[in-house]
Amino acid sequence: MRLTKQRKAISDYFAANPEHAFSVEMIYNQIGDGKMNLSTVYRNVDRLAQLGLLARTLMKNTAYYYVKKEEHQHFMICTSCFKMFPINHVIEEIIPIAIGQTDFKALAHDIVIYGICRRCQLHNEKSKVSF
Repeated sequence: MRLTKQRKAISDYFAANPEHAFSVEMIYNQIGDGKMNLSTVYRNVDRLAQLGLLARTLMKNTAYYYVKKEEHQHFMICTSCFKMFPINHVIEEIIPIAIGQTDFKALAHDIVIYGICRRCQLHNEKSKVSF
């Protein structure tokens, strides 16, 4: 993959914010500055996701992208500030138990819990988001 100026700007943005998830519009608003249009950001983010560098989750019918880690991850995402909180240690203990009790053959899984982090709760009680 050729590293264009646009891809570098998007990659640098994610590298500077590895613990957050962003919609394409959020990325565009932060780094677009007239040098690239929204469709360029969409294409480049989609390409980075296809290459396995970014992962995607859906919140309220909007795709949010985040840096994909080498190991499989489970996390909570604050729907106010979009910070991600890993919860791997808890989930990895529960999954084998649930599978064993149901005689289920798991092929893949993604677990994301959406809510409001402590900081955002304290900052703004009106930040509740309904799904």
